Amino acid sequence: MIKFLIPLAAFALFANSAMAQEDNSNDTNTVTVGAYVNDIQALDLRQHSYAMDLYIWFRWKGSEFDPAKTVEVINSNETWGQVKEPQYEEIVELPGGEKYQVMRIQGRFSHKFSFENYPYDRQVLWAELEDSIREINQLKFVQDDKPVAIHPKLILPGFRIGEPKLTIEDFQYPTSFGDTRQKKPDSYSRVRIEIPIRRPVFTSSLKMLLPVLCVVFGASLMLRFKVTLIDARLGIGITSLLTVVAIQMAANDTMPSVDYLVLMDKIHLTAYAYVLFGLVVVLATSRRVDADNISGAQKLQSSSFWVSTLIFLLTISLLVGNAILDG
Repeated sequence: MIKFLIPLAAFALFANSAMAQEDNSNDTNTVTVGAYVNDIQALDLRQHSYAMDLYIWFRWKGSEFDPAKTVEVINSNETWGQVKEPQYEEIVELPGGEKYQVMRIQGRFSHKFSFENYPYDRQVLWAELEDSIREINQLKFVQDDKPVAIHPKLILPGFRIGEPKLTIEDFQYPTSFGDTRQKKPDSYSRVRIEIPIRRPVFTSSLKMLLPVLCVVFGASLMLRFKVTLIDARLGIGITSLLTVVAIQMAANDTMPSVDYLVLMDKIHLTAYAYVLFGLVVVLATSRRVDADNISGAQKLQSSSFWVSTLIFLLTISLLVGNAILDG
């Protein structure tokens, strides 16, 4: 009888020990995280990169490991230039028994921007962090009560900064990285600090739209001059066409190369269509002038002016309105 009781007792002790370790693991592997955005610098839209200065704090219980030492920046742009500095030489123990550490992270980050609605685009700058060695079953991040704050006097020239937020997701890599010991891909608890930014609508309109509108207004004069002034009207149209080309090339110099049309491209194309249509009208009216049909040429020019101008303004209004609403 004793021979049977001894294995049962050993099994019970082992099970209780395992349960105790599991409960303790659940406490120690939960890390409360928060962030403070101190500064944003050197936003480079062409390189899809920006520099940030962050403070990240960690609180946890029951374990001597320091998550500040193993946390990894996922979307770092220049790993060699990144600075990670723990603010305390030793882990601080808070009155409630929690461990506490703060880390300052400085460096360049990368995130692919979207420019469909440029210059009314709204971007999000973010920093993504995860533990470099502990999977989600070993360490799980949770938000602090007030998870993220931003420097009250932080300014990013050319943009308005929105309300930051901190999100946490379970991220699973779609590969085992060649480790044959892994039966399934690794999963990690990932922290993302997001700072939304946008361009001011009024100043963006003045800087980007006003030059195009001025050129189109000048081009419209070829449909307002006397129909007999053919050379002058052609000169206005050709000069306006070249000016739109120059404006588009200057605008493209400030943006990265993308494989889709942004809002400003669509506006430039609309301007091209307006000017080219005006040149076609000039040629059509010149034929009537040559045939001594001055009144017919004048009627064609006048109706073409009002129809093309109305279509142009309506198209621009729809494009800009949809971009602002989508943003």
